[in-house]
Amino acid sequence: MTALIVGASAGVGRALSEALAERGEDLLLVSSDARDLDALAAHLRLIHRVGVTTVEADANDVARCVEKICKAAESFGSIEGLYFPIGASRNDDHGLVGVEGVNAILNSNLAIVLGLTAQLLPRLLTQPKSQIVGFGSIASVRGRRSNVIYSAAKRGLQTYFESLRHLTAKTNVTVQFYQLGYVATQQSFGQSLLFPPVTSSYVAQQVICNLDKDFGRRFLPRYWSIIALMVRCLPWSIYKKLDF
Repeated sequence: MTALIVGASAGVGRALSEALAERGEDLLLVSSDARDLDALAAHLRLIHRVGVTTVEADANDVARCVEKICKAAESFGSIEGLYFPIGASRNDDHGLVGVEGVNAILNSNLAIVLGLTAQLLPRLLTQPKSQIVGFGSIASVRGRRSNVIYSAAKRGLQTYFESLRHLTAKTNVTVQFYQLGYVATQQSFGQSLLFPPVTSSYVAQQVICNLDKDFGRRFLPRYWSIIALMVRCLPWSIYKKLDF
């Protein structure tokens, strides 16, 4: 088995790389941080004896990023899984960030996934069995005054994966989308969170356990589905007073 992981060097991406390597899968790993990526690749080769190819690419330049990944994929060989634990947010994302900031958030959370999937989907369709796994956020459940662009990008990503699942419904490709709650990463470290975060390893193990299941979208942890429903059902007169 082989897998491409975009956003592989930290957080969920790193944990997912470890989990897939433990299964014996050869990996094509993509990240903008070459030092972390090279260190991870060396570790996986040594511990799990798998083949690992790395691509240093910045999602802010979507066209160039896709070009570099596709070129590496040609040399890598067949790809049976696409995983997109990539994304970035900003503390000043209150709806007033400039064009450059908007593009950076949209590119790293949405555009890179759409652009790369469009290029690689034909290859997955030639495999006997393959999967595409995306990762969203509970931030997209309902628009709010913080994480404005980020939540819009993640909601767009959710819609894209719904379309992608419908597009591939009669094929060998399984499409899954995880709407993540709080995850303990460097990005969330030190923040005051409403609920306890799960580890990146927990997320990765859940993904591995569910690879053959055609469920479409799933909240992770599962209790976030109840919280999301409550948030969506709050009357506007109450919701607009919340500060989160």
